[in-house]
Amino acid sequence: MQKKIYFSLGLHNHQPVGNFDFVIERAYQMCYKPLIEFFYNYPKFPFNVHFSGYLLLWLENNHPEYFQILKALSEREQVEILSGGFYEPILPIIPDKDKILQIKKLNDYIYNKFGQRPKGMWLAERVWEPHLVKFIAEAGIEYVIVDDAHFLSVGLNEDDLFGYYLMEEEGYKLAVFPISMKLRYLIPFADPQETVEYLDKYATVEGDRIALLFDDGEKFGLWPDTYNLVYEEKWLERFFEKLEENFLLITPVNLYEYMKKYPPKGRIYLPTASYREMMEWVLFPDAQLNLERLAEKLKNEGTWEIYAPFIKGGFWRNFLSKYDESNHMQKKMLYVRKKIDLSNNDELKNKALEELWQGQANDAYWHGIFGGLYLPHLRSAIYEHLIKAENFVDGDFKYNIFDFDCDGKDEIIIESSVFNLYFSPSYGGSLIEWDFKNKSFNLTNVLTRRREAYHEKLHKIEEYVLGKSIHERWTAKEKGLDQVLFYDRHRRVSFIEKFYEKEPAIDLLLKDNENLIIDTFYEKFDYDIKEENNRFLCSFKKGFSDFELYKIFLIPKDRNEIEVYYRIINLKDENISLNFSWEINLNFLAPNHPDFYYFSTKNEKAPLNSMGVESINRWGISSGIGINLDCYLDMETKVYRYPIETVSLSEEGFERVYQGSDFVHFYHINLGPNQSWETRVKFIVY
Repeated sequence: MQKKIYFSLGLHNHQPVGNFDFVIERAYQMCYKPLIEFFYNYPKFPFNVHFSGYLLLWLENNHPEYFQILKALSEREQVEILSGGFYEPILPIIPDKDKILQIKKLNDYIYNKFGQRPKGMWLAERVWEPHLVKFIAEAGIEYVIVDDAHFLSVGLNEDDLFGYYLMEEEGYKLAVFPISMKLRYLIPFADPQETVEYLDKYATVEGDRIALLFDDGEKFGLWPDTYNLVYEEKWLERFFEKLEENFLLITPVNLYEYMKKYPPKGRIYLPTASYREMMEWVLFPDAQLNLERLAEKLKNEGTWEIYAPFIKGGFWRNFLSKYDESNHMQKKMLYVRKKIDLSNNDELKNKALEELWQGQANDAYWHGIFGGLYLPHLRSAIYEHLIKAENFVDGDFKYNIFDFDCDGKDEIIIESSVFNLYFSPSYGGSLIEWDFKNKSFNLTNVLTRRREAYHEKLHKIEEYVLGKSIHERWTAKEKGLDQVLFYDRHRRVSFIEKFYEKEPAIDLLLKDNENLIIDTFYEKFDYDIKEENNRFLCSFKKGFSDFELYKIFLIPKDRNEIEVYYRIINLKDENISLNFSWEINLNFLAPNHPDFYYFSTKNEKAPLNSMGVESINRWGISSGIGINLDCYLDMETKVYRYPIETVSLSEEGFERVYQGSDFVHFYHINLGPNQSWETRVKFIVY
């Protein structure tokens, strides 16, 4: 008797909030447009598709003709459109109420534009946690899709994966389909015949099985070399023709159509997980390398297929542990959400929520083979929307003291009408965020230079053969990147103080390899906050064996300036000599654009990624985004400046990314018994 199997193809199309317009346009021309035109011309090929809300809004504004085609496909019931969180959040790390609201927002948008009420939804980065069942069901969704690795990890076999199961939480039910990892690597990289042979292997006489591929739409044209493969070499046409040739064996189908025909295979409880690569990326470098070695060992022994389901790597939320900057953004998002909840103005509250939800977009909160957290413009977009959200609901000139980042230590947040300033008394009284509220911009959005597991491959890059999938490609955008791999001792923050054995050299500062006696990042400071004359005085104090260090931030209620006052007192009955510095890390995004530059009393213009040492009493930054900063020093000061650059991995290979610049202010101080030294600095932002 004739064997049969259903096949369902799904496409996930997404662009990050804050991505460059020209980047999305390129994706449209190379992927979204030719892909949708293909399906329009092949009406017998049903498919599923998910668009993140941000991309849908972009398409609606920039290519309304695309919506006409998509609506036509919907009307002839060729396409099933899936929902999700509107701005593509990782659902487990946003408030429960926003989980439901974001999904319902995309449900309504899809219904209003295309006439469909979504039955299924896409999980951002396929990040799954069991408690999501309840909230997704409450949002009106009947099924989700996750990787087959989730099912294998609870003891099922590959033979069990050609159908769907039911999950439940507190009596709420949600169907779940497994995405075939095998098909993810076959399509579109292998000859279409290999997919047919794979489907034939699992087809049955009963004909009630379904195999699902649901993956990034961008792999059909935008990923490296795929435009040539998919369209110029006509892989997609050959694939569909191969399915037509095998119509007795393979029946293309939409997911909900299949659900209406066949019951679930049973009840299942899936663990926390994502796709296999993500669960590797979240691990700390040594653990990630150990996992790679273990996988290689098992493959060499021929036992990988047996044990792979139980070797799943880490847990997505540990990106918040791996990267302080990711945790900081997420905790700021939660902090802003609480502010919105306290608002009594429904109109402003709704505007704030729209900004907040954009600030929940997942891409900048993690990093793997995609730039993500390492891309400053994506982090900047998150901060922009979060600051805009709180601008709608902010009120009085105030400060808060609480454990903002959930590390067991209190932070101080001071909020004026112009600035937000976040201080960490436990880490040197450092400034960990400085927002210019007028422009919704975080001035100190600088990423720490960290060791990554993939840096091991950078040292041997010429030994790696390029594969077709982005998960198998090892190349670099420029030569010599291994020579600029520098790692920071600790998180990049501002207004930490360092005491050196001798005056530092700029190349050692660049490498964070100078000879230090004291780094105040590791010191807990006493603090005090007072309000007087419409300004806050936030004072930090730390006593050392030979001297006391004071720094005071003067923050006006409604002016676009802050002053910083330093004082050092000699506690000894003899002379002391100190090599002292304080520093500030700033990121104005464009490292070498003519409209973005550094200037000083001795330097008219220099690119933001330039290096230099000057004895000056004023410096500043002018930017093409309409934000400028001036720093006034009350004495001539030696100022070192150097760029903070990371070497990270993206889908196009290893790349150097400008994360900001460090400005180190150095003073050689001689003090007699009980003498003190003072300096004042003023910053104006406009």
